[in-house]
Amino acid sequence: MQLSDLQSRVRIALTTTIVNEWSLLSGAGGTSRPSERAVAFHLGWYLRPMVEESWDIDCEYNRSGMYLEESVRLVDDEGRRIPDLIVHHRGKLGPEHNLLLLELATDRADLDREATGDFGRARALQARFGYQFAAVLDLRLGARGAEQAVAPHWQWSALDGGPVDAGDVYEKDVLAEIVERAGERPRR
Repeated sequence: MQLSDLQSRVRIALTTTIVNEWSLLSGAGGTSRPSERAVAFHLGWYLRPMVEESWDIDCEYNRSGMYLEESVRLVDDEGRRIPDLIVHHRGKLGPEHNLLLLELATDRADLDREATGDFGRARALQARFGYQFAAVLDLRLGARGAEQAVAPHWQWSALDGGPVDAGDVYEKDVLAEIVERAGERPRR
């Protein structure tokens, strides 16, 4: 799969997540931001129909059960292993079986140094396990000075080419339309 195809599919799944799970992302469901695990579940759920059925999509999957050295270990404050979402063939190794490693952040917009570290660790895991693509997706929920309650930004890397793309996931007018649709959607 080409990077542009994968990005389009992740963008569609993210759009569906924003619209269908707005109460989770907007803070309407509570006083704190949602965990990356909660958002990754929904993103993976909506990504499932976007990729071929032969791929497995897992959240926080420790494929080998092995200890990872500090340089490639991604651990949050609660000690959970990250990446938050992977698209792969379970039990198989090599780039042909590892499509995407994605780390999700909900509020890294004001922590640029930490986001840069996340991308470096994601790239280290990508190289170690042979993922064709790695991405850090920062939703930037409730970022200071933001026009929207969500302002997704991503960084991508290709196994054979290193960093290949970074920037906002949506143009401002497209994001405004998505957020408007999300706010208008009847709740279950």
